[in-house]
Amino acid sequence: MIRSLMAMALTLGMASSAFAVDKAYFEIKKVTVTDVTEQYAQQFKATTNSVNGLNEDCNTGADFVARTSSETSVLDAANPLNVVELIVDQIINIGKKIFAVIQAGRPVVNLKLDSANALPKGLTCWSDLSGWNVPNSKVYNVVYENGFGMSVVDYSYRVIYTAGGSADGVGKYITNATFLPANVSVAWGFTFDAKAEIPSVFNTGSKKDPVAGMVMNMEWKVTSAVAHEQSTESYFVSGDNSLKQLQ
Repeated sequence: MIRSLMAMALTLGMASSAFAVDKAYFEIKKVTVTDVTEQYAQQFKATTNSVNGLNEDCNTGADFVARTSSETSVLDAANPLNVVELIVDQIINIGKKIFAVIQAGRPVVNLKLDSANALPKGLTCWSDLSGWNVPNSKVYNVVYENGFGMSVVDYSYRVIYTAGGSADGVGKYITNATFLPANVSVAWGFTFDAKAEIPSVFNTGSKKDPVAGMVMNMEWKVTSAVAHEQSTESYFVSGDNSLKQLQ
């Protein structure tokens, strides 16, 4: 009887210890977000020449175009080259407002890369503007550590945009703003998902000299058997070719 009780106590102790070990593995104890741009070369593949459907087929109203029904008639009915006057101080987003970047720990592959734009109302193609700066980007790294100090999620993403385009010398606009996964590593037992959101575009300049502004959010979620963590990093992109991480 005594031996049976001792064996039972030992079994329970071992089970409790194993549970504590398992829990420590699946817990999230530390999260860090770091600017690691200097560790990554400014690499822009040939596909950036067709970063979104606007480049390949500007005037067809491709399926990624985010616009209201009231804007549809203006954008679809008129060739921007024939429009008498663009509404340069009214800036709209011709592009996707929400799109997946990482799903179940794997990068989402798009033949036509999802992106957003801050362009003058009445324009359907960014290439009808001129004076664009070269594409600009920064890379940020997110690391999640568990109870053992192990890195269970290591995710680097690149914020890319092209700014400075103008309509006959008026305004500074933004095109091809997007997030790209630079690296992702997810440990066994963890699920990682990330999506991009472009909630707003607006005019930060004046009516005569509009400057596009855009908020870009990178949202991600980490889940395990005992943890659920969700975070967002926000960035402000300006038509004057600047990028700022928001606190």
